[in-house]
Amino acid sequence: MELAVLLILFGIFLILFKLLAVLLKAGIYLISIPLQILGAVFAALLVVLLVPAAVLAGLTAALLGPLLILGPLLPFLLVGFGLYLILKK
Repeated sequence: MELAVLLILFGIFLILFKLLAVLLKAGIYLISIPLQILGAVFAALLVVLLVPAAVLAGLTAALLGPLLILGPLLPFLLVGFGLYLILKK
């Protein structure tokens, strides 16, 4: 829902921006420079936030992957460990 509101506000902003360009008789490329700068800032922020998160997710998957393979063997490992403890006593 918040995303929809943001998109609607962004659409209204674009319409007002284009009306301003028509009123001032400025070229759309000239008046869109602030939007390009804003887009570059958002893209850089997205990259700065998502790349470390992706690296962390990849490392976690690489480290915990072998545990997933041992998951189905867990009952046998627990029974074997229990027998080991009984025989050790």
